[in-house]
Amino acid sequence: MKTAILILCPVAVLLPAGIAAAATSVAQTRAENAARCGGDDLDIALTGCTALIQSGQETAAALAAIHQHRGIAYYNKGLTDQAIADETAAIAFQPDFAAAYYDRGEAYLNKGLTDRAIADYTKAIALRPRYAAAYSDRGVAYGKLGFTDQAIADETQAIAFLPGFAEAYCDRGMFYKNKGLTDLAIADDTKAIALEPDYAEPYYNRGLAKQAKGDVASGDADIARARQLNPHSGK
Repeated sequence: MKTAILILCPVAVLLPAGIAAAATSVAQTRAENAARCGGDDLDIALTGCTALIQSGQETAAALAAIHQHRGIAYYNKGLTDQAIADETAAIAFQPDFAAAYYDRGEAYLNKGLTDRAIADYTKAIALRPRYAAAYSDRGVAYGKLGFTDQAIADETQAIAFLPGFAEAYCDRGMFYKNKGLTDLAIADDTKAIALEPDYAEPYYNRGLAKQAKGDVASGDADIARARQLNPHSGK
C-alpha cells in the first residue's frame, strides 16, 4: 500500500479564478500597507497603519504592533495625545508589550506628566529588565523632579547594560554637574563626545562644567562647538 503524500498548495490555487484574484489583491494591499506602516515617512506611515487597523483583518498581536508603530509616528509629528492613545491601545492588545510602555512614557514625559512617565518606564523595566533606554529616560524623569541621586543611579544602570550609550553618559554628566561634581561631569561628557563626536549637548554641558571650575576659555570653546553643531544648544 502506497503512503499518501499531502502537497500543500497556495490558497489561491485552490480557489476559482475570480476569488483567487481577489485574495491575491487583498494580500498585496495588506503587504503594501504594512510596508507603509513600518516606513520612515511619517504621513505615509500613519496612512498605512490606519488602513491596517481599519481593515478588520489583523490579529490582536498584529494590532498591538501596528498601534505602537502609529503611536511612534504620531509622537514624531508632535501629536502627543494621539501617540498616548495608540500606545495605550497597543498595551490593551498586548499587556506585556514593554516597548509600548516605554513609548507611552516618552509621550507622558513630553507632556510634563512626569509621574506617569516614571510609572511606564518602571513597567517597561519590569517586563524587560535590561532595558537601557527605559532606565536612562526614567533617570531624566527623576531629574526633572529633583531626585538627582535616583537619576544618576538610573543612568549608571543604563550604561552598565549598554556601555556605548552616549546619551546616558551625557545625562549623567548633567546630573553630576547639578550636584557640583564637576570633574565627574566633565569625564562623562568627554566620554559621550568620544562615542558621538557630533553630539552637541555634551559639549554644552562640559562647557558649563569647565566654566564652573574656572576654566572659562575652554568652557567657552565647548559651548561654541555645541552651538556650531546645534544652534539651539542651551536655549
